[in-house]
Amino acid sequence: MQHRNYLILIVDDDPEFHRDIRFAFRKQFEFEGALNVAHLEQQLASKKPFDLVLLDLVLDNNSKEKIGLELITYIKKVLPATPIIVVTNENDVSIVVSAMNKGAQSFLYKKDYNTEQWGKTFIDVLIPMELAKENNQLKQEISQVKAQYEYKNPPETPLLGKSPAMENIRKTLKILADEPEMTVLITGETGVGKGVAANFLHYNSSKRCDHPFEEIHISNIPKSLIESTLFGAKKGTFTDAKEDIKGRLHMADKGIVFLDEIGDLDLENQVKLLQFIQTKTIRPIGTNKDIKLDVQIVAATNKNLRAEVAKGNFREDLYQRLKVFPIEIPPLRERKEDLLDLLLYFTKMNEQELRSNFEEEVLDVMLDQYTWIGNIRELENTIKGIKIKQKVLSTEKVTMACLPDDIIVQYKSDVQATSSNTTVDEVIPTPDSSITDIEERHAWTTLNAIERALVLKNGVKKRCGRASQIQFFGPYSLSGKVN
Repeated sequence: MQHRNYLILIVDDDPEFHRDIRFAFRKQFEFEGALNVAHLEQQLASKKPFDLVLLDLVLDNNSKEKIGLELITYIKKVLPATPIIVVTNENDVSIVVSAMNKGAQSFLYKKDYNTEQWGKTFIDVLIPMELAKENNQLKQEISQVKAQYEYKNPPETPLLGKSPAMENIRKTLKILADEPEMTVLITGETGVGKGVAANFLHYNSSKRCDHPFEEIHISNIPKSLIESTLFGAKKGTFTDAKEDIKGRLHMADKGIVFLDEIGDLDLENQVKLLQFIQTKTIRPIGTNKDIKLDVQIVAATNKNLRAEVAKGNFREDLYQRLKVFPIEIPPLRERKEDLLDLLLYFTKMNEQELRSNFEEEVLDVMLDQYTWIGNIRELENTIKGIKIKQKVLSTEKVTMACLPDDIIVQYKSDVQATSSNTTVDEVIPTPDSSITDIEERHAWTTLNAIERALVLKNGVKKRCGRASQIQFFGPYSLSGKVN
């Protein structure tokens, strides 16, 4: 806590008391004063940041009425966080108790005035209040930081994965969600979850989450209908316009428009989209009136837009407008630590249920072996297919036979490639006949089993352990001891 000159309000009808206190503590504190109730009301109305109030209980020497007791409640309403020290000439415990019950923090007897003792009392009352203020301020700052970085995952379409890459993407999207005018470009292979990421940004936007999230797949719209779909059209402006068409950009007003597969937009409509990004206005076909919109633009593509610009397929100026803040989602093969979370989500199981319902070999293939070229979309579709295949085969567990053919083909191909390059007998040495000690021969046998498992299971330790019933704690572990 930093030391500073606290501002103390003295409420007392004795001018000499004001003078004495101000002089005695002039180097430590600053003071304002009130000689009566009217003066007190004026001081409180000034909104000055008083840190402490010294309150006399009798504000009129000609009266014995202790109106200061009633003033405690009044002062507390105006300055709820400011401590009050009662000063009195009467050494009456009942009066002190009444004052404390009404909200006073401490009391001092004028007849026992001692500069050192009174200064200590001032500080003893001020420090806890100051610490409480600093604590509240710190809590507010922490809350603000949390609000900036803590995200909410949409329950229907969560952005999953515990890999560092995905955690960083979620944090980045949360920050961008608080920049509602920022244009965002999401890149990545087909099926990595670009649409899920865009929805995550919308869900975490305090300004736009309660407004539309308009998802537009550019490649699904015929070139002839792109303009009317995006910007709208007046009835009768073309054959199919049998009524006024409200543009999808207009539908997204105050929310977010997600332009998926933006790399497939034709050059003519790229010009019109660029104009919209620059002005945030649209003019429906067949009208002469511009409509101003408040929309955040999030675009996505699986293409290399820089390469498309070089080929002449994409406008340089539009590319520069879109890539204000680019985010790349890595393919699933580069973040295999995310596979288990995704598998649990799509199967709607916990890990124990998953291992009870899937054969170990199937999990080995899905979590360790297969490369998931189609990314998350392929994984999701595979789970759907597995559920149907399991019903068709009437198997209690998900077996290898339940997997799609292309996964099995790749797995067999990998196994054959491994066995053709290296045979078990080539890498497993023959035990030395000179070893006669039982413990040494047992250790040799255990090592032999480990090496054989490593060859057969392509060097994946977790799979080797399951196959040979050996727990791996380090590079090699014999009899449960870490090497």
